[in-house]
Amino acid sequence: MLLEELNKELGKLKDDENYIIKICEKIRGTESKIALEAYEAATKFARENNMLTCAYPWILYNKGWLYFDSTDFKAATALFEEAYLIFKENNNNDGHLATCSAFVSGYSVQQKLTQAIEHGMEGIELAEKVSNYERLTQIKGNLAALYMEIDEHEKAKELLDQIVNIPRVYSNAFKVACYTNQAECCNHLGDSDQAIVYITKALELAEEYIPKMVPNVLKEMAHIYATKGCYGTAEEYFIKSVELAKAGGAQLYLQDALLYWAELDLVQGRYKETVDKLQHVEEEIDNAKSIRNLNRVYLNMSKGFKGLGNYEQAYAYLEKHMELEKQMQAIRSAESMEMLNRKREEEEGKIYKFLYNQTEALNGVGQNILSNLDKESIFTIVAKEIQNLIQADIIQIGIYNEEEGILYNELSIEKGQRLVIGPMSILEDSFWAYSVKHKQDILIHDIEQEYSRYFEDFKEYLEKVRKKQEYVVETIPYSLIFVPIVMQDKVIGVISTQAYEKEFFNLKDLSTLKTLSNYLGIGLENARLYREVEYTSKYDALTKVINRKELFEETTQMYEQLKESNNANRTLCILMIDVDNFKGTNDVYGHQEGDRVLERVADLIQASIGEKDRVGRYGGEEFMVAIPDETLKQCMQKAERIRKNVEKEVITSALGISIPITVSIGGANLNTKKYPLEQMINYADKELFKAKHSGKNNVFVYQEEDMGVR
Repeated sequence: MLLEELNKELGKLKDDENYIIKICEKIRGTESKIALEAYEAATKFARENNMLTCAYPWILYNKGWLYFDSTDFKAATALFEEAYLIFKENNNNDGHLATCSAFVSGYSVQQKLTQAIEHGMEGIELAEKVSNYERLTQIKGNLAALYMEIDEHEKAKELLDQIVNIPRVYSNAFKVACYTNQAECCNHLGDSDQAIVYITKALELAEEYIPKMVPNVLKEMAHIYATKGCYGTAEEYFIKSVELAKAGGAQLYLQDALLYWAELDLVQGRYKETVDKLQHVEEEIDNAKSIRNLNRVYLNMSKGFKGLGNYEQAYAYLEKHMELEKQMQAIRSAESMEMLNRKREEEEGKIYKFLYNQTEALNGVGQNILSNLDKESIFTIVAKEIQNLIQADIIQIGIYNEEEGILYNELSIEKGQRLVIGPMSILEDSFWAYSVKHKQDILIHDIEQEYSRYFEDFKEYLEKVRKKQEYVVETIPYSLIFVPIVMQDKVIGVISTQAYEKEFFNLKDLSTLKTLSNYLGIGLENARLYREVEYTSKYDALTKVINRKELFEETTQMYEQLKESNNANRTLCILMIDVDNFKGTNDVYGHQEGDRVLERVADLIQASIGEKDRVGRYGGEEFMVAIPDETLKQCMQKAERIRKNVEKEVITSALGISIPITVSIGGANLNTKKYPLEQMINYADKELFKAKHSGKNNVFVYQEEDMGVR
């Protein structure tokens, strides 16, 4: 971020101090040196403008992560500590929870696990009390990483599984970390295939949303392939990981990549390369006081020196490794770890109970949605159930058109009143757009405090909302939930509930909406497939007019209605239309061009008749038209219009050659009281035969008084 741009951004803090969260997010995306300068400038601005209770501690918190990534954990923890005290003193719950989560990470890597666990317990208790589920999942995710620090991968995975079983209100960065940690746990527990599934998801997300995390994901990808024995593939991923970590100044990721890469060298007997890589990172890992990583360094250095025949060094490192093993064993059996284990089991019980109750409550609703094949009915059912289960002021459902980049509002109800709201582009700043683009759930307790996570200009957002007159009430909703409707890993829409009261929704509401969105997605897909099957059963795949079966059914229905009328003079006109010289067209220009001719003729017939008339493909190159209750003259005019429109149409082949097309038409316009439908079609067919054998491109229509009229 350039200094000029930063100064402009900092100026926005005078209107809204919470905007510092967005500024820090932008700073985090820059190179480390530039980021440090930006944080210093932001700190100076906050102090000069007396922004010491909100903006200032958020700067400290984000600056702490910069030091954490550079492996200066002591400096990072000091910054987290200062921010924590300010947030706590000023009752800033989100900041308080953010720093609790940071402490779990900071103290874990330094093996100060008692402090890490104490802050983790504090954070969980507060997050549950204030219903901040995003921070709750972050803290649990970091506690899972704490288990991994002491090689308790089974317990780490249990905690990670807890997280994925509750509604996903966390950021894409947290998703990447979660998937990466799940992959590492599965790999350590011997399930490398499932590890590949998780790490692939992590890589896709990181590449799209969080490029700075890609080196770490690639490191784990390489580690998994190395475990599977795919050494060549693993080497490629290690090389890419190290290159990206060096380019981005990601010291922590670089150390990890070199550490695991050294293990790959070791299993292939490249002992010198093993020792060289480990010596490169040993001092920095020792300074960072990461017992787990240092333990790996010592163990693998011992093996590397043994392979080189340097037994003295090998023994020295083996002793260091055994000493650290004792420390790790002491940590695993510590009272604080027992407390964490009890809390993990307690939380797991809560989640199972919660999920069971939710499943019981929504099972019938889901069946109701899935058994309905009409889109509008599905929306109505979902809206009714949301109102019963959540009691929101506003319920909205938008369906996303990916090609257009537009979200179309299919349903909007405010306090029981149906509203009409226009489409919106996902390029605009809105919660809807964020949910679609990031495929992410959003739970907001106070829009004024939390908007900056999702877009920049709140005033502009409010102006757009009020200009569109989206709400009946003058104010705006303060509590919001947005859940993407996902099918086959693609966002097909968004479902939202909103309330004017702050702190209105909780985890149960989000989870309910998430479950309903899953049912809604499946229901809409079922309805779409049903419409496709229904369409295929009625329409000709090539010409898009109704097929022969449907044509006879609709024409029979039309005939019966006319016949049953009290009026004795109701007539039905049948036109049989045949494309002239069609076999020759196929022979000369090819069957693909022949198909194009049939498609175009069908379009021209449809454009030449009235709304109440029906056209269908009778078979091959032949079409049939049914025209109810018109005079002979009117029927002949329509037949002639069809003939002329086809005759003047110019179709150009793929080679640029004009393809001449004409049609011959035979018709019969007869009284429905006197003639059966089969006889009408038979007469029309005979007239078509005459038209074809009278030079083609002709119209003949049968009537009772005259055997044929042209």
